[in-house]
Amino acid sequence: MPLPVAHALAGACLATAAWPAEKPRLLQALAVGAVLGALPDADYLLNWVGIFGKGWHHGFTHSLVFALAVGAVAAVAVRLRFRRGWLACSLAALTHPVMDYLLTESRGVALFWPFSDARLKLAFEPLSWYQMDHFSGLGRLGSLAAQSGLELLLLVPLVGAAVAIYRRRAARRD
Repeated sequence: MPLPVAHALAGACLATAAWPAEKPRLLQALAVGAVLGALPDADYLLNWVGIFGKGWHHGFTHSLVFALAVGAVAAVAVRLRFRRGWLACSLAALTHPVMDYLLTESRGVALFWPFSDARLKLAFEPLSWYQMDHFSGLGRLGSLAAQSGLELLLLVPLVGAAVAIYRRRAARRD
């Protein structure tokens, strides 16, 4: 299960790489992408508040429909040209359910909600946070720090590549 560090970096990476060239705002692209990448885990609040009962994690907020809808809202909110802005924002939001699909050890994610309530997962266990926690011997906080460090090592170079793509596209615009 990716931690918030990985979700935010993956969202920032795709949003920045796809950000509309007519809106050259690198920090905005990184920030919007990071927020959208982590946003689906706001469903933890639904569990915590308990209004809808338990078991909401990896539900509708981890669906393709949610990613497309929140991408549209975000594109309008930050005043991007709709098609390209919607693509950039939706891709950022979509990184989250895809990463959870690939790596979750839960019962899966509701990728195709509202069309299906089926929970899907690939669950590549060696990168599971729970596996790393179990074998690390570092304790829970040490394991969280180690996992976050690994996520940084894996994803920061990708964010750097996305920034380079963004800058090249922005330079062509000038």
